[in-house]
Amino acid sequence: ATKGLEPQTGLLMHQVVSDELDDNMPIAVLSGPTFAKEVAQGLPTAITLASSSEQHAQKIISSLHSVCFRVYQSRDVIGVELGGSIKNVLAIATGISDGLGFSANTRAALITRGLNEMLQIGLAEGGEQKTFMGLAGLGDLVLTCTDNQSRNRRFGLALAQGIHPEEAIKQIGQAVEGYQTTREIYHLSRKHQLNVPIIEQINLVLHEGMSPQQAVENLLSRAPRPE
Repeated sequence: ATKGLEPQTGLLMHQVVSDELDDNMPIAVLSGPTFAKEVAQGLPTAITLASSSEQHAQKIISSLHSVCFRVYQSRDVIGVELGGSIKNVLAIATGISDGLGFSANTRAALITRGLNEMLQIGLAEGGEQKTFMGLAGLGDLVLTCTDNQSRNRRFGLALAQGIHPEEAIKQIGQAVEGYQTTREIYHLSRKHQLNVPIIEQINLVLHEGMSPQQAVENLLSRAPRPE
């Protein structure tokens, strides 16, 4: 059970599996707005399962789907994987913003403009727009950016308090996927020459030593442009 992009290569997990095992092995990806604790408590949850194999997808859905765990089928493996990865980067951004004392207005703007950056990268990599507007995209993004059960959001809150990234991860005591994923997602955006200022600034904070305050100032001082 893992997600993100392989360090150095930037490969998605289904590509890693194909490289390591067998190109013909059926692969499915499960992602969406799901905090593990709430799933374990049996609280209503909806998630997306993507596979290029209809038969494989139906087999897994029949094993997982229930009245409190609804599984929706997709064929967009790339989109589902990227949605589950990029949302962690954007959750760090909203955590920083909230930790610095900015408003609900600011959080809403970050989520909305962040979705635009997710769409740009996802479409450039071959994902489908409807995936990013669904559970594995917008749904997971809203969940991770707005609730403190999110480790990536809590990581951003800690950064806003001036805590060093490595120390913040140590304090959280669990994997913070967005820390390493940010660098790989940023490299993807450079490969496609995309304009993704939020992801760019988070990469500078995490991997280039920029302060969260400076990153916010950089975002706010950008010249106006069409939406």
